[in-house]
Amino acid sequence: MKDFLINGSNTSGLDPFDRGLAYGDGVFRTFKVIDGKPLHWDYHFQTLSYDCEKLGIKLPNEALLLDDIKVLFTRMSGTFIAKWIITRGSSDRGYAIPKDIKPNRILLKNKFTPLPESLYLKGVNLEFSAKKSSSLLQLGATKHLNRLENVLAKQAVASSSFDAIMFDENNHVNECTSHSILALFGKHIHMPKHNHAGVSGVSRQIVVDHAQSLGYAITESNLSKNQLLKANEIVIINSVNGALPVKQIKNKKWNSLNLAYELNQLFKKIK
Repeated sequence: MKDFLINGSNTSGLDPFDRGLAYGDGVFRTFKVIDGKPLHWDYHFQTLSYDCEKLGIKLPNEALLLDDIKVLFTRMSGTFIAKWIITRGSSDRGYAIPKDIKPNRILLKNKFTPLPESLYLKGVNLEFSAKKSSSLLQLGATKHLNRLENVLAKQAVASSSFDAIMFDENNHVNECTSHSILALFGKHIHMPKHNHAGVSGVSRQIVVDHAQSLGYAITESNLSKNQLLKANEIVIINSVNGALPVKQIKNKKWNSLNLAYELNQLFKKIK
């Protein structure tokens, strides 16, 4: 079987008039599938629903999405990476949206290659990106298909760095190219506000929902570069890699691994 399904089939291709190709008119989410079961599925479906609602795209019903996952990952043991792409559908040229348009759903399957354990035990290096996250109120926090800023920022990351921190147009910390970023001050986990830019990922939401049970408070804040560097700990998170401690940004170094360890235990606990 091919490693994808398009509208539940692996025998048909994607219509070249699909608006996801022409305009990035769609959304996506990436998640793990372990022994055929999607990890943190309730969270991922909730975020897909939110993103589609933001863009006015009709999300296929949950049962259909789960059926596709079952088909593509049937009799699959081990861990894989899945990606849902939901586009608005196909239309003639021009930005106008036909009233009878139907969304296209694309499910991708990829191998999961775990990171070296040393990165979880010793931490990762980050750098500051010169690429800014653009601000657009209507798309704030949405994981839409227009990710060129992240692509260009990722391309510019030095080989000595694991990822790069991107700032919004007001020079506030926004996110890394492919991770959310958390800064710990005492017992307060600070995370960037995503009202205008950035992506509010599933891992971030899990932290929001369960931080109190770990003894932490959550604060959404607009941190400057200098404020970030004063944090007691910095951690980056996403649905594929979990939580990674940051050991160095420029000349600033950290030694604590506590928060990243606690978050990884939390991610394993939540199904």
